[in-house]
Amino acid sequence: MTYNTELYHELQPFLHPDEQVLWTGKPYTSRSYHTSPFLVIFSLFWCGFAVFWTVMASSAGGFFGLFGIPFVCVGVYLLYSVFFGQKKAIQSAVYAVTDRRALILTHDRNGVNCTEYVFANLANISLEDVQGDTGTIRFVQPMPYYNGYHYGNAYYGRRRGGYDARRELSTAFFMIDGVHEVYRMISEQLGRTA
Repeated sequence: MTYNTELYHELQPFLHPDEQVLWTGKPYTSRSYHTSPFLVIFSLFWCGFAVFWTVMASSAGGFFGLFGIPFVCVGVYLLYSVFFGQKKAIQSAVYAVTDRRALILTHDRNGVNCTEYVFANLANISLEDVQGDTGTIRFVQPMPYYNGYHYGNAYYGRRRGGYDARRELSTAFFMIDGVHEVYRMISEQLGRTA
């Protein structure tokens, strides 16, 4: 399997001297990313209510309206994160499979973050959300939790399906093309290092 030369140059500072790159990719290249409807509704409600409350409190007079300004700022930040921040984080992510590990590069305002999953230490992986030749390969296994009523699965304490893309980009290869071939490649590497 070939790899993208442009992505290889981005990965090069994080590679060991004798490490061989087998595959590189990016998330959501042939499928589009859709934000959770709950997050959209919540952020719109929060921002709208904060603006309404601040305007109404300001029109009543006094300094009471100033207390709403921080809530308006939080609402604007939520809207930006939901509509632009997550998509930008996803578009900047880079994935790679080498002969020793799986690498995930993510970008934030502090720079580049590199998460590695060393095949010698990786017990198993899971294949999720497969549609045709695209899907997700998850490296972090769900942890059971009990919320007082029933048992469920969580990834780092959050329920599956409501994840924050910027935080959880480092737990999986999200919606990659050629997912079956990449999954097979990683499984073979797990077998060799076990």
